[in-house]
Amino acid sequence: MKKLLFSAVALMAANFAFAQLALEHTFTNEDTFVYSTSTETFYISKTTDHKLKIFNSDYSLYKTVNIPMPATFNRSDFYGEEFSISKNIFNTDGKFEFMVSVFNDAQNYYKLLLINEDGTLIKDFHTNPNTFYGGEFHVFHDATTNTNKLTVRGATAFNINSIPLTDVYGLPTTVLAAKEIQAGSKLSAFPIPTNKILNVMNPGSGANKIEVFDVTGKLVLNKSFSASEGKISIDVERLPKGIYIYKIGDLSSKFMKN
Repeated sequence: MKKLLFSAVALMAANFAFAQLALEHTFTNEDTFVYSTSTETFYISKTTDHKLKIFNSDYSLYKTVNIPMPATFNRSDFYGEEFSISKNIFNTDGKFEFMVSVFNDAQNYYKLLLINEDGTLIKDFHTNPNTFYGGEFHVFHDATTNTNKLTVRGATAFNINSIPLTDVYGLPTTVLAAKEIQAGSKLSAFPIPTNKILNVMNPGSGANKIEVFDVTGKLVLNKSFSASEGKISIDVERLPKGIYIYKIGDLSSKFMKN
């Protein structure tokens, strides 16, 4: 009887806990991402007609941003990934900054654009027609020089003969920028699960070694890398299938080996 009474109480408690979930808002037919700090929260939605809509924390529209599409480019993508949305990293005016990819499908040509919340083009990273955007960028803090930096991956062609390129940019170093980079820096890797190569994004924490541990805490792999490397590739093909922890400095995360 006591067991049945306890089960009933537990079920009521569980139902009460789930009852606290309340749908507040739905963004319809729009990919929506969140920009949140200790003092403010905004929602950023990408529309199908090359716009970004910025909503306040109460879901009211703050501003609509027109993406400045280059001539002959017909498609835009905004993934809301690490530092795709920022306020202090690339400029010091306090305005939103967005990293946006644009595409010319007819020519298989890709660009990376940095724009602000007014729709102003701050930087076209691929003005050279012989290079195009390779799909990755990374922001980090270089502790040795106390500067913020950006790496942008590119390539010379969109075919088997493509030669990879990585451009490194110096960024304005401010207290606000350093705080935003530190808050946004975390370990991320792909593909997960993996069966051969794990690509880990450099968090720019000042550490120069990646370590891989099994679930018992045993170190099974380690690799050194330079601060300028935006992506660290580590061969995990020989590891048995299972869950592993990878660590860079004080940051750690998990991945699955198939």
